[in-house]
Amino acid sequence: MKLTIKSRKLGKTITFTRPGSEYIYADLNGKPGTLGVQICKGGWMSGSTMFYLGSDQTIFNALCRYWYRAYMRHTEHENSNSL
Repeated sequence: MKLTIKSRKLGKTITFTRPGSEYIYADLNGKPGTLGVQICKGGWMSGSTMFYLGSDQTIFNALCRYWYRAYMRHTEHENSNSL
């Protein structure tokens, strides 16, 4: 499964993939597939790893977008603290 998001805030395209049967990866480190980062609950890249066992692309897309929104909240918070 695969989903690509064009992030205006980050100025790049992020691709989410599920190369196996469970774990979801994002190419935020510039590396595709299992070389990317595993996404975790709450928009983090460490902690409780998110996974999806089903085959419905709509649900996969929703999970990835949910994670992306949470990730962006963390990113915006970190950037506002560094001012």
